[in-house]
Amino acid sequence: MSVDLALYELRFSPNNIKARVALGYKGLEHTLIPVDPADRGTVIAVSGQPLTPVLKHGSTVIFDSGAILRYLDANFPQAPRLFSADYSKMRAIEEWEHFGRGAAIAPVGRMFRAVFGGDRDPEVGRLASAALATVSERIEARLAEAEWLVGDRMTAADVTVAPPIWYGMLPESVASRFEMLAFFAANLHLGAGRERTRAWVNRVLAHDGGLRL
Repeated sequence: MSVDLALYELRFSPNNIKARVALGYKGLEHTLIPVDPADRGTVIAVSGQPLTPVLKHGSTVIFDSGAILRYLDANFPQAPRLFSADYSKMRAIEEWEHFGRGAAIAPVGRMFRAVFGGDRDPEVGRLASAALATVSERIEARLAEAEWLVGDRMTAADVTVAPPIWYGMLPESVASRFEMLAFFAANLHLGAGRERTRAWVNRVLAHDGGLRL
């Protein structure tokens, strides 16, 4: 669908991947505007704050990835939907969103802090991998019962949780092209097996038209 949508984004941020997946899943054409992590002036000018992603729809500006998902579903209600009209499913989606914004992203945040702080001690990766293995164990158990985290289709639950998990399964062909990702690939791991989780992450991120890896 051709609409006036622009996403101010950092390419490899999990929350930015999340917004791009949502846009791609709903089939919404959009412009990607890269933000320099060392100079947030562009995103501050449009939104009044320095964090990405920021969605601009005409004269309307929305920041925070969770808010962007809700805005897209409310203002572009055509299928596929990110949320559900069913009360119990909606609560389940929100529970997974909470998990994605907390436990699931914490190991990746630890790794990003190591990268940007210049402290690339392998011990950071060991601790982050242990935490990610626990996170992915829960996901793997859920995917043993169903193809998606909630219901029989992809929802905001999957869109929120999958992006940070991706960092624990980077293929060498990707990691070798980006120095930052090479550190993730060498030091952050999902845990043994996790084949359902790997396949699920690939299904979700297939909707990200901006990753282009």
